[in-house]
Amino acid sequence: MPLLFAILPFFSTFLGGMAALRFQHRLHPLMALAAGMVVATALADLLPEAVELMGEGAGRLPVAAAVIAGYLAFSLVDAVIHAQTWERQHAGHDHDAHPHAVVEPDASPSALGLARSAGMILHSTLDGVAIGLGFHASPELGLLVGIAVITHDFADGMNVVTLAFAAGHGVWPARIALALDAVAPAAGGAIGSLIPLSPYVLGVLLAAFAGVFLAIGAGHLLPEAQHRRPGGAPYLVLVAALGAGLVLVIQSFLGD
Repeated sequence: MPLLFAILPFFSTFLGGMAALRFQHRLHPLMALAAGMVVATALADLLPEAVELMGEGAGRLPVAAAVIAGYLAFSLVDAVIHAQTWERQHAGHDHDAHPHAVVEPDASPSALGLARSAGMILHSTLDGVAIGLGFHASPELGLLVGIAVITHDFADGMNVVTLAFAAGHGVWPARIALALDAVAPAAGGAIGSLIPLSPYVLGVLLAAFAGVFLAIGAGHLLPEAQHRRPGGAPYLVLVAALGAGLVLVIQSFLGD
């Protein structure tokens, strides 16, 4: 099961990368759905499991500090990496008029753009680590974390492709970056599953990933989904709520 859920993000990442080249204007609801699922996984699964593993004697401060650290760390990476992601890079373009528009590379190659693509690959590796740590804690938590990662790695696939294009490189470098980003979760899953950890350390790491997931869902995916179509924000929030509800239904089913 851990191996399966470390491999499945490969397909969602790959599909996201392909979609970035064609159906950009139709992907906002999928991103909103993923946002709701990721936030619900953080609050309803990762955080309670972290508190339980750390024990009642740990107090609130270590848990809160780990969540805040995870949130701020991802927010910092997001601020550096995602300045030229598929949504923000094309905010001024009319995708409705050009539903199959392909992202065009810049005229001059940029080392910073490649560094951003490398940052996306590192982020995907950490997604896999989160899956491994989740299964390390319990099969149910690993399953829910795996589902959340699969949904938001679709957006990561879109972003790694457009970052490669924004760096001024052609189709093949973008495809190579997409391939590396797609296999990264499997490597991260192996790392998260094999590293021996005490319950307390595992709890701290799960709390940190809860903060990361909150930043991904509330600070990245949902704002990105709303960025191009602010008029559709209420609808997209409802879609995010549907995603959160889906996680809660799955959690209830697994609990039974």
